[in-house]
Amino acid sequence: MLNYINMEIKNSADLRAAIIELENKKLEQKRQLAISYQTLTESLKPMNLIKSTFNSVKESPGLTGSLLNAGIGLGVGVLSKKLLIGKSVGLVKRMLGPAIQMGIASVVANNSGSFKNVGKRLLQTLFRSKKKEQVA
Repeated sequence: MLNYINMEIKNSADLRAAIIELENKKLEQKRQLAISYQTLTESLKPMNLIKSTFNSVKESPGLTGSLLNAGIGLGVGVLSKKLLIGKSVGLVKRMLGPAIQMGIASVVANNSGSFKNVGKRLLQTLFRSKKKEQVA
């Protein structure tokens, strides 16, 4: 492609060539803009936003561990509330339930490493005893 834009145009042939070059440049820019627009609209679709969010969470190990610890803490908190309080009728029990749930959830989330170790040992003990019983 010739570069007539920066050159001095001296005759009608130079002018026609410069116009053609500018029109071609305009078409190329229009094509590039259309591609950029298509890429943008594709990336802003809800499913693609969700996928990119999950991928970014998956790629950041600290965040994944924190989410896992929080999930474990909340799960244990809900379970302990159900076991300790159950379906409570009394006002005091209904007020204590969420407090117990949040307390246990925060303890488990903050000390998840030790709870994981205890769980691993418990599972290993259970599976070892089954293997020993099967061998005997």
